[in-house]
Amino acid sequence: MLRLGWRIRQLRGILAVSSGISVLIIAIGATGLFQPLEWFVFDRLLRFRASDGSDPRFLIVTIDENDLQALKEWPISDGNMARVLQQIQIHRPRVIGIDIYRDLPVGNGQTELNDAFQTIPNVIGVEKLIGKHSVPPAPELGRQGKVGLADLVPDQDGRIRRGLLAIKCNKEQQLCNDNEHQQIKYGLGTKLALIYLEQQQIYPEVSEKGHLKLGKAVFRRFSTRDGGYATADDSSTQILINYPAGETFFDTVTISQVLKGEVAAHQIQDRIILIGATAVSLNDLIYTPMSLEERLPGVFIHAHIASQLIGSALDGRTILHGASPWVKYLWIVLATNLGVVIVHGLIHQGGVYRQKNLFSLVLVMPCVWAGVTGVVYGFFQSGLWLPLAAPLLSISMASVLLLLLQNQQLHGLASLDGLTSIANRRSFDNYLQNCIYHQEKLALVLCDVDYFKRYNDTYGHQAGDKCLQSIAKALEQGVRHSDFVARYGGEEFVIVLPNTEISMVYTVLERIQNQITKLEIAHKASDVSDHVTLSFGVVTVGSLKGMSAISAKAVIEWADHALYQAKELGRNQISATIFPHDVLL
Repeated sequence: MLRLGWRIRQLRGILAVSSGISVLIIAIGATGLFQPLEWFVFDRLLRFRASDGSDPRFLIVTIDENDLQALKEWPISDGNMARVLQQIQIHRPRVIGIDIYRDLPVGNGQTELNDAFQTIPNVIGVEKLIGKHSVPPAPELGRQGKVGLADLVPDQDGRIRRGLLAIKCNKEQQLCNDNEHQQIKYGLGTKLALIYLEQQQIYPEVSEKGHLKLGKAVFRRFSTRDGGYATADDSSTQILINYPAGETFFDTVTISQVLKGEVAAHQIQDRIILIGATAVSLNDLIYTPMSLEERLPGVFIHAHIASQLIGSALDGRTILHGASPWVKYLWIVLATNLGVVIVHGLIHQGGVYRQKNLFSLVLVMPCVWAGVTGVVYGFFQSGLWLPLAAPLLSISMASVLLLLLQNQQLHGLASLDGLTSIANRRSFDNYLQNCIYHQEKLALVLCDVDYFKRYNDTYGHQAGDKCLQSIAKALEQGVRHSDFVARYGGEEFVIVLPNTEISMVYTVLERIQNQITKLEIAHKASDVSDHVTLSFGVVTVGSLKGMSAISAKAVIEWADHALYQAKELGRNQISATIFPHDVLL
């Protein structure tokens, strides 16, 4: 039962330390310090998954370097863009998205392009709103409201992890002009997905909290502290992009193939068609979590956003969202506490605390890290992004701190007397030897409880233990902060007073006698008092500088001789002597 109680107290101490460290890590993480680490983990969790195949609903018409050489123009002229749209429309696509700015006429064919915009009902152009420089949409598409946002939301490291769904129109921030009636501006991917789903009789529903419901899917609006984020801008409606694994998720054809009529009908019919630049020289390439070095054309990112919305709404594709602040804070605290308890248990079982080093942490910690990583990966696969860097750091810091505290505690236990909780004989020997080594002037006092054997015989050993504990406390209260008190053995105590004259020694000992008197510990078997008393033997050692080395044993023997004299004088006495310097090793 006692062992169980000790275990519970020990566990409480462990949990108090680990909880404190986890709260500290949470506070530091709130500043955004851990964001880069959490992004690093997020990227690798995405890459680690198996390939998701491809999305047959999409076809991307690319404009690569060969197309630029063949057409010998950039931007694509209005005439060529009109012919591309007409070639595509022949095969009845669901919707066409043009991820190329068409705000100004380009070359010949402006009339043909405007006619195409008017006669083809499902063409969506782009505009840019976010940032210092905005780009308006094609005038004809703008009048019809067939426009999506080309803007993307990069993180501070330049990678696109969040998809922009919509921006609420705000005239004060110049996100729309006075003539616009649309209150919400959708991202290009969102616009394409909504048009596609409308034909499936699926319409968007928005909750009071801004969460988007599409069919069987609910997309929780991204918040500034979701997942591993701490300082992200969440002023617009965003979601985490659940990038699929694999490099061939979308079918592609070139714009030259479209113009030559080399694209089959089944490649276009009922599909979402996206037209965008992929040529390296055009620099519309963006870093994503899926590759450390390679960049992805912007048109593919819009396609991924649309694909995620449609796939989740129709097929139940996993929606990825970051844990809310309170969920991730609770996760960090629980993971830290559980991890530290496991680390403590494994290390304690292995006896590392007896070794008093951190080496075993190197062996045990990776196992705990692997377990926490496995939990995070499991939740990530189900669509919940939990922080990993923060709990791993918290577990590591708490484990190291606990190990140091445990070792310090054991060191303290090894130097303290188990009964009285003051220094033990071993600590005293080391302290006295250190004083002699540094040639300090000192006074050594041996104290003995008068007639203590009779006390034990009269009141019992439990009462004797309590008596010794009370005396030890009185000794500590009576000495100065610079003095050293220890239990020498049995009923004997020892006091070392460094750099102290004999007059001060008497002052200290008289104060101790007063403390003992105030205890009023009854001792009817004593021959000198009705209460417990002490006898003191004092030896003073003058400055040792320039003198030969002396032994601690010799000093103790002289103090013991003085104590014997105090007992001979009737006990409850102070007997003092001066240590002669001719007593050598």
